[in-house]
Amino acid sequence: MLITRSKVLRQFIGFCETVNLLQIKLFLKQPSRARSFPGHVYRKYMMLAKWDRWRSATIDELVPPSERIQVQLYHLEGAGLYAPLLELACLALLTRYSKARAIFEIGTFYGRTALNFAVNSAEDAVVYTLDLPDAEREEMISQANRDDARLIRQCRTGVEFRDSPYAGKIKQLYGNSLKFDFSPYYGKMDLVFIDGCHHYKAVMSDTANALKILKPGGLLIWHDFANFGDYHDVTRAILDVLPGNEVYQIEDTQLAIHWPNHPLAVGHRNGKANH
Repeated sequence: MLITRSKVLRQFIGFCETVNLLQIKLFLKQPSRARSFPGHVYRKYMMLAKWDRWRSATIDELVPPSERIQVQLYHLEGAGLYAPLLELACLALLTRYSKARAIFEIGTFYGRTALNFAVNSAEDAVVYTLDLPDAEREEMISQANRDDARLIRQCRTGVEFRDSPYAGKIKQLYGNSLKFDFSPYYGKMDLVFIDGCHHYKAVMSDTANALKILKPGGLLIWHDFANFGDYHDVTRAILDVLPGNEVYQIEDTQLAIHWPNHPLAVGHRNGKANH
């Protein structure tokens, strides 16, 4: 359903699959929020089903509690435009567990996630973060979906990390990811985080480039996965690049990962885990 090309059909089927009295009550109370209801229900379904067009995994399966990893989070004001704290905690845990020293983020926005990558990586780590230059914002707004256009208008690139103690670890890059020259970074990144433009062409391109700049077996993370709204193209594009059994949605979040060297992925490839 989420990978059907027609947005109207996706929304109709999503409504039919998830509608209940609570959704109707929500529509009467908060119509603007009711449209996100199917996404929340579907993420709960994936949490329980564990396997459909892709896999679902708990953060404990991905970062074993036996590792006793400690993380630090910068909880900053975001007016609802940032990843929830649960997702931020997942990113911090994955950063620590992967021992990433070279990190590339596509989509800086205020710089909250870049800051948290820097905080939770080694002292000698480098976080590269790519965002649109001011001169290209109006052009992108004209091409973007409604939600992306709103974010581009509100963006203040890197404002959260510029004056932080971790600013020296973060390298701000500017460019349109559809045109940016990623070749200097090929095969050098331990972790890549994609949270840029969410339309199909951009996500396809960002995913293909991410796979090129990752070291063999490196960790690739996407945000806004399994979302019914304007960001539906994220899911469709990812599954057009990678087979679903190599994509893991982190339970009850909009984060998805591709990490071929993780023991969970190796176990699935070797038939040691059930679907």
